[in-house]
Amino acid sequence: MSDKNTFNDLWAKISGYFTRNELIIILILAVLAYLTSTYGLNYVLPGGPGPGFVHGFLKLPGPGTGIFNVSAFICLWLVLGLLVIKKPGTALFIAVLIMIFGLAFALAMGGHHGGFAHRTGTTSSGGSAVQGAAAGAGSPGTGTSSGVPTGEGSPSAGTSEGGMGGGQQPFRIDYLGLVVAIIIELAGLLALEKKPWRYIFPAFLVIMGLTTLVLMATGNAKMGENGAAATVFPLGYAVTGILALCLAVILFMYPAGKYIIGAGCAEMFYLAFCWTFNGKSGLFSWAPVAPAIPPILTFAFVFGAVAAAIAYGGILIWNTYTRYGVNKA
Repeated sequence: MSDKNTFNDLWAKISGYFTRNELIIILILAVLAYLTSTYGLNYVLPGGPGPGFVHGFLKLPGPGTGIFNVSAFICLWLVLGLLVIKKPGTALFIAVLIMIFGLAFALAMGGHHGGFAHRTGTTSSGGSAVQGAAAGAGSPGTGTSSGVPTGEGSPSAGTSEGGMGGGQQPFRIDYLGLVVAIIIELAGLLALEKKPWRYIFPAFLVIMGLTTLVLMATGNAKMGENGAAATVFPLGYAVTGILALCLAVILFMYPAGKYIIGAGCAEMFYLAFCWTFNGKSGLFSWAPVAPAIPPILTFAFVFGAVAAAIAYGGILIWNTYTRYGVNKA
């Protein structure tokens, strides 16, 4: 009875904060985020959200390069919710709903988790920041994902990407998804559009972008799960460095795009957290070789920031259409 009363009190607070229409929009965004992240990325990203994209297509080094890919894509929906609803807590609520959908999917599949749940704690790919997850037994960071095995350099025990670790998988809530949503929320509450912050993040992106491009130009690019020397053109370095410079210009000219900063920082945190705690041999035992750290961190920021920028672009197009298109008609 007490649990039921607690739930009723919580729902009363939520329904008192969000209107009925806002709750419907939030639910739709959560469903879209779940479905597109679970099934859509295989068609959007070359090679899917796994090693085929980060190592096979972009030729980026690891480990951890793709562990936040699904999470970064979800930033699009979290930021879109904040821009549409314009109320703090929206992104966190969407993240909670996505996590619930993942758990429900896992239960419906009899413990063999799917959706966001099948991408937590993988080695270099497919990690989701917002998921109700099941991790394989063994070390922290174990888990499974659809796709192909990550291969060597995996910190996972008992499982690898692409296969179950044997037997039923115990459920584990991926709290990092909530942390990502909270970081994005905090970015919107901080005065990042004012001095000196409005100059710090563009400058940071210029430094990271140029560092990535210089490493590529001087032949110090790395590739593969273990960060071996690149033997082919490192496309990921070029794309990441150029996009970082473009984002620096956008943030300098449009300092009100605080959620872009929040999404980028959230994905950098997600990656750094995994580097710190996902290793089998203690703290930081899963960290990449030193020359690979700047481009991977830049890639993490760029991926999350671009997803958020797409949300801003969608809102801009919609507002332009409703202001001019509807009036002209």
